[in-house]
Amino acid sequence: MKTTSISVIIVEDHVIVAEGLNSILSRTEGIQLTGVFPGAEEALLFLEKQDTDLVLLDISLPAMSGHDFCRLVKSKYADIKVIALTNHTEKSVILEMLDSGADGYLLKNISRQELVEAIFQVIDNRFTMHPALQQIIFSPGHSRKSYPRLTTREREILQLVGTGITTHAIADQLSISTQTVDTHRRNLMQKFNVGNAAALIKKAVEAGLL
Repeated sequence: MKTTSISVIIVEDHVIVAEGLNSILSRTEGIQLTGVFPGAEEALLFLEKQDTDLVLLDISLPAMSGHDFCRLVKSKYADIKVIALTNHTEKSVILEMLDSGADGYLLKNISRQELVEAIFQVIDNRFTMHPALQQIIFSPGHSRKSYPRLTTREREILQLVGTGITTHAIADQLSISTQTVDTHRRNLMQKFNVGNAAALIKKAVEAGLL
């Protein structure tokens, strides 16, 4: 196990969660918090310049998903550990994160002590996951059809498309341009390999996303 301080960054777009993690880790002996980032792009720029031991990663991030971020980090920086810290308990999401190379998977309702212990455990090359989540991924249950990785914004727009509202209404509700909505709709249809909104909704329902 490392005898020097563990260099940790946080990638979390919810300010109140990031501030809580910052408060915990900044006061923990043996851990040096070197950065807090709201998105994957900012974190990747930091990793290019600064040695880092471990990333605490939210899965639902704007622009680039946590799955894609984890996969990219693992391909470029094999020694960096990644712990997913999220509210997602869906079996498909957990398995996809593990497939992306995550070294641990924790829920945001864990205690300070559990978080700190998990960090040291992963640095010691031991995988960490809450026992309840292990039960989920190893349960036989009904497996949903696989679906493509979506950004947080794509998930939002998919949900609104499912309600049947117009592009203009979606743009107004999300405070973005209609051109941006159209771009996301096209990306969604490409990802699901469909040609119209009806087929998109059908595929999303089959995947359990609506």
